[in-house]
Amino acid sequence: SRGAFLRAPRMSLSHRRLSIWYQQLAQQLEAGVPLAEALRAVRVGGVPSLATERMAQQIEAGGSAADALRAGAAWLPAADVIFLSASAEVGRLPRTLQNLAARHEHLRTVTLRVILACLYPAAVVHLGLLLWPVMRMVDWEKGFVWDGFAYARTLACTLLPLWFVCGGLWVLVRRQSPLVGLLAQALPGLRGYVRAQALADFAFALGNLLDAGVAIGRAWGTAGAVANSARLKHAAGAMEQAILRGEEPGAQRRVWTCFPEEFAALYRTGEKTGRLEENLFRLAAEYQERAKRSLALASMLYPSLLFLGVAGMVAYGVISFYAGYLNMIGKMAE
Repeated sequence: SRGAFLRAPRMSLSHRRLSIWYQQLAQQLEAGVPLAEALRAVRVGGVPSLATERMAQQIEAGGSAADALRAGAAWLPAADVIFLSASAEVGRLPRTLQNLAARHEHLRTVTLRVILACLYPAAVVHLGLLLWPVMRMVDWEKGFVWDGFAYARTLACTLLPLWFVCGGLWVLVRRQSPLVGLLAQALPGLRGYVRAQALADFAFALGNLLDAGVAIGRAWGTAGAVANSARLKHAAGAMEQAILRGEEPGAQRRVWTCFPEEFAALYRTGEKTGRLEENLFRLAAEYQERAKRSLALASMLYPSLLFLGVAGMVAYGVISFYAGYLNMIGKMAE
């Protein structure tokens, strides 16, 4: 089922490699190369050749492209596999590959900006944690007394836990764990990012599926399955059932407050003008931009808090230093 497939542990490639692989594969298919041959022809660093070979063999053995993607591409993002499988079934795989290539290139740019914004505060935090135990070894009566064991013990209690937490978060993000979303929802400054990113992902998924020719009811259900929001999942599932009963999505959507007014307005306009897919991609771009701004704000907020913590430690050390100095002068005067 879609839910079981999405819950399976996955370790996807970087956005850059995914974008390049999707782009090259789309070019091969647009040139008329069969999918099995295109899978063998495209070579991108990090993409496992054995997996693509198994996918090609399954297609040549009579399997569908959707089955090959689901069975042999555990290194692809789960949502991407669903999009590609759905578009392969209706013969629009190159178009979906182009859409995914553009999206992953945009996500790569956003991720790179956030990482660069965090480098300086991270360097300051590490410098402060490395110097903090050294400052505590200064004594005005005995002078500087080096204690290697105390230094290592302090780092084990400060620097190592920090690395462990950062490494654990990185693995959870790469595995697309739902725990990351729950943690982000609990942190001030990240809630706005989570909400905007969930809407961006949902709008992109729905627009991409409709653009690939998927029936609207199934498109709503599949977009809900890949959404990183319980409210969006529930709303999309109910919308799918309403569509199957013959009801119009535009009228039903007002029941669900998880869809903002601008989402409802553009969706309704797209239904009337026949430009629904275009409007959904526009919504995805707008919400992605909001998510980027929220993430940029959070990338400044939390490193700044760490920076203030290190500054407080340094200030405490300086005050302790001069307090010891003044205390020594007082004793000499007595």
